[in-house]
Amino acid sequence: MDLTLPDFKQLLKTSPKDLFRREASVVGVDVGLSSVKLVQLRKEEGRGVLETYGELSTGPYLGLSVGQAGTATTDQIVQVIKDLCKEANVTTARAAFSISLRSSLLTVINIPPANNIKLAEVIPLEARKYIPVPVSEVMLDWWPIPTQIPSDDETAKHKPPLQVLVAAVHRDVMNQFKEIGKQAGFGQSTFEIETFSAIRSSVRADLSATAVLDLGATTTKMTIVDLGVIKRSHTINKGAQDLTMALATSLNLEFGKAEEIKRKIGLVETAEETQVLPVVSPIVEYIFSEVNKVMVKYGQSEGRSIDRIIMIGGGALIKGLLPIAQAKTGIDITIGSPFDRVETPPFLSPVLAEVGPSFSVATGLALRGLQDL
Repeated sequence: MDLTLPDFKQLLKTSPKDLFRREASVVGVDVGLSSVKLVQLRKEEGRGVLETYGELSTGPYLGLSVGQAGTATTDQIVQVIKDLCKEANVTTARAAFSISLRSSLLTVINIPPANNIKLAEVIPLEARKYIPVPVSEVMLDWWPIPTQIPSDDETAKHKPPLQVLVAAVHRDVMNQFKEIGKQAGFGQSTFEIETFSAIRSSVRADLSATAVLDLGATTTKMTIVDLGVIKRSHTINKGAQDLTMALATSLNLEFGKAEEIKRKIGLVETAEETQVLPVVSPIVEYIFSEVNKVMVKYGQSEGRSIDRIIMIGGGALIKGLLPIAQAKTGIDITIGSPFDRVETPPFLSPVLAEVGPSFSVATGLALRGLQDL
């Protein structure tokens, strides 16, 4: 039940045949600020098979509108999960829960080159420079990042520092989710930072530099995966809810009505509706301006450019966003399709393709859970 950093050699494998060892089902539970999403998978002939999925807004449980983000208590989260499990007909007692990036820390640290380095001793000492709380209060895990092999001349001159990806989660957060799993009726629970789950379900296995853009309710999380591992993680403090709030303020509407307009019209301007795009465009401009800054900075520091962007999260479903995003970044952008990683009923294909980006984390979590069986 402890936090473990994924094995990056397995994280991006496209075929799960070698991951599952016995028949069982697991449900991935993605707990967000505006909704809870779940995906239940079972193993069948070495494949993950979709059994059920569902989403429930947390807003009504907090006295807020559907789609509105808020901070829920443990009891409220448990109730949402119970109701969603009942509605989606979840049948397993095994669950994998997401730990949000806002409740964790991902950072790359440089370890000076030396012989016989014992990372278990060095990492906690180095991590103190990056973690704003005592190291004793967090759970740490890490993974050495592979580097491009230098030439013999470069090796002779100097050894580059060892780069290590460090993940930290506060023990209080882990204890809360252990309690949530217990109260929600799950006999066995595992936990993973949402970033790793999203990568598992959305990024194909290759060594190119890919940016995963998770457009959530209150933030946009950007992760750069290069040479098969996470190299950068950045949070932009604007999300899909900011578009709704801008509409509500500008058009003098209640949040619920503004949310309906955003979902119906999105960023597509028509002859009948000309008020929406001018209101939300500055927020979209800001998000992709930040995305470009991160990509430029990465190119300068690593000497490698981002080859493509994969957009996931509920915000990726906003109408008209994809062409605008491609125009702003100038590179290839696709919408994440996590259900492509599992077997699904053919008649559901159109629906799953449409809602897929919202279930990237939940699907990745379920795949993660099946690895442990």
